[in-house]
Amino acid sequence: MSNTPEKPALAGRSRDRRLFRRIGTRIEGRIVFAGVDTECIVHEMSATGALIECLPLPALGADVALDVPEVGFARGTAVRHDGDLVCIELATSPEKQNRLTDKLILAAFRNPPDE
Repeated sequence: MSNTPEKPALAGRSRDRRLFRRIGTRIEGRIVFAGVDTECIVHEMSATGALIECLPLPALGADVALDVPEVGFARGTAVRHDGDLVCIELATSPEKQNRLTDKLILAAFRNPPDE
């Protein structure tokens, strides 16, 4: 027998490399991009990204500003579309990431995701 510990399976490894966990929620907010100011629904969010439902969708690569009640304001870039959802990479400073995560957890308790 070997004393070498077994290596964990690599399946799903790309999901495990996130530094901040995505938190499911259903918070109504606002998104601003390219002269558009519209309501949105935040379905998932972390300190460094968000999955947003809005119409119209921002173009990929567009700079966006996201205002989420009880969480705060953040700037980011639209990086992927998934149907009528847009994935936004947030440019949150390291000093604000933990504070944003704490606020997000509290807001998610008040605005849980749909089942």
